[in-house]
Amino acid sequence: MKSKHKFSISLDNETFERLRVISEKENVSMNRLINQTLENYTIWNLRNAEFIPIRKSLIAILLDKFSHEEMEAIASNMARTKNTDTVLQFTSKFDASNVLKTADRWLRLTGFPYSYDVKDSVHRFVVLHDLGEKWSLYLTKLLSSTLNQLDIIPKYEYTDKILSITIDFSQTKDTKTDTDKQVKVPNSTPRRRNR
Repeated sequence: MKSKHKFSISLDNETFERLRVISEKENVSMNRLINQTLENYTIWNLRNAEFIPIRKSLIAILLDKFSHEEMEAIASNMARTKNTDTVLQFTSKFDASNVLKTADRWLRLTGFPYSYDVKDSVHRFVVLHDLGEKWSLYLTKLLSSTLNQLDIIPKYEYTDKILSITIDFSQTKDTKTDTDKQVKVPNSTPRRRNR
């Protein structure tokens, strides 16, 4: 268990009231909400050079320009070329557990209503986004393709407003091996040969 430090904080009444409403809506304590907010800030805002806030309506317009096949290709490419770096930037290693942890943290920041439930060996994300079918396709393929690098094949369903991704580690050959498996990150600098 992580050690904790207590400190006091002063908030203006308006900010306190907004936090109280959010904590009731999300069914978490004020303490947990403030803790999550500070955790998100220290994890994402201090180390983030990849993500920016963007209007949902702009995303929907841009996604409309691509076919379903192009969206799948884009998501697969992002999973191969960027997601390993993103997971390693925020966690200690690229494995299934840290992929899911990073996805959970990122979804928390998006503001999309979502749930992440874990029951025994089954992990399930359900995301409500209302951004269209292509956004659902992109997100499901992005997470699926990232997990495919670890030989994990999730099940997913989606509509134009909602997506569901289920990862059942009991369906894999060896749950512990698949959970602990890491993708080897190639050395980016070529080694010099001695002559």
